Amino acid sequence: MANVDVCKSFSSYDYYRALFETPQRNCVLLLDAGGFILEVNRAFVSSFGYDADDLIGEHFSMLFTAEDRAKDKPMREIHTVLDEGQSFDNNFLVNKNNVRTWVSGESVLLSNTQGQKCILKIIQNIHTQKESEYSIVSLNNFNENILSTIDDAVLVLDQELQIVKANRSFYRLLDQSDASLPGAGMRKLPESFEIKGELSAAVAAALGTGNCKPPFEFEFEDTGGVKRAFEVSCSRLDSQTGKPNALIVFHDITIQRNQERQREDILNFVAHELRNPLTNIVLNIGWMERQMTEESLGGYKEFLERAARNAERLKKLVNELYESTRLIAGNYDLRTTPCIVADCIFECVEAVQHEHPDFYIEQQTGSQVKVLADKDKVTQVLNNYLSNAVKYSGENKHITVGTAIADGYVTVSVTDRGKGIPPKDLPFIFNRFYRAAKTRSLEGLGVGLFLCRQIIEAHHGKTWAESIEGKGSTFYFSLPVAAN
Repeated sequence: MANVDVCKSFSSYDYYRALFETPQRNCVLLLDAGGFILEVNRAFVSSFGYDADDLIGEHFSMLFTAEDRAKDKPMREIHTVLDEGQSFDNNFLVNKNNVRTWVSGESVLLSNTQGQKCILKIIQNIHTQKESEYSIVSLNNFNENILSTIDDAVLVLDQELQIVKANRSFYRLLDQSDASLPGAGMRKLPESFEIKGELSAAVAAALGTGNCKPPFEFEFEDTGGVKRAFEVSCSRLDSQTGKPNALIVFHDITIQRNQERQREDILNFVAHELRNPLTNIVLNIGWMERQMTEESLGGYKEFLERAARNAERLKKLVNELYESTRLIAGNYDLRTTPCIVADCIFECVEAVQHEHPDFYIEQQTGSQVKVLADKDKVTQVLNNYLSNAVKYSGENKHITVGTAIADGYVTVSVTDRGKGIPPKDLPFIFNRFYRAAKTRSLEGLGVGLFLCRQIIEAHHGKTWAESIEGKGSTFYFSLPVAAN
């Protein structure tokens, strides 16, 4: 009976006034059925800067942003309350000073004893909460953007070695286009990527003691069958569950490892090429020592000539290697002056013709066109082209040097009628240290044509070659014609 009496006594309380006037955070508006403001409580006035006189008699749409008014949100809310008895909203409310505050509201339809309808709108300020949510979302988006843009592949594993997170680079590594890995186990990965060996030990250490092992190398065969090398680091990553995860970063070092192997190959190649002239020089010196001991001086001249020739070969090889290294390092200055292309050709042909009198070097260079160039470097290119033509001409000792002018460029060509170049080798002959199979028995490091290309490109020109195997080759370079 006591409980019944208490419940009956509730009817004597003025709930409306208690809810309207007492709250400090729950802001209340009383609207008529058309949406015009009848009353506001003190919590609303103190929260949003308005005086009661600013609001009473005004339509509540004044509290909405221009964007929301354009979408007819205020009247849609009124219609919903009248039709359904209540409505909910979550949007910006405009303060008196035009600052926007994010609020959450609930509107309820009321009727008095005369049957008049009004709307009670209760509003809560949730701006701080929304800002926190946005901060968390922004931070997550920021982290996601970082993960998606870095080149290193990143993988996060939980205690059961389930995949928690993988970035875009990791998906590319596995040639997977969708985000199907999170939540899956390591068994979803290719067999060659399974956790084992050092990787397994690093993950176990990170998940267990938290002690990070030093980075180590890990080899992986991708979906195309290409072997990739990675430097792998593994560290402990705390999670919201309280259980640590393992953060694994795969830094691709395939290019570095390939470059190291190439450097070793180059060093072995250079050592082999330099050994022959050095050996010959040492032998000739030894023979001269024996001749001196035997007091026979007749053979000195021949031995000295052999040593000198091999010393020149050695000097040429070292110079080519030095020049190519300077080019790669970008430490290469040109001393350009106006010069006539035909004069450069004539000087080079004369020198080569004198050295190889049994060759017929035909000049088809009537034009007196000028270029702005480093004459010594252009001469170096011409000498290289002519020397190669002599070297690979075989029994046909006819070489042709020509020029042509088109589109503001002068093109110089050197044609031999010798061995020619196999089609499979032709695209690579200007690469550094490249030697075609048929020429590997001849002396040289294979940097001559590389130097030619770098010199001409430094002059804003081009180099290329055409060849028919067994019939000969033509090597070209073009330079911009100098302005008059």
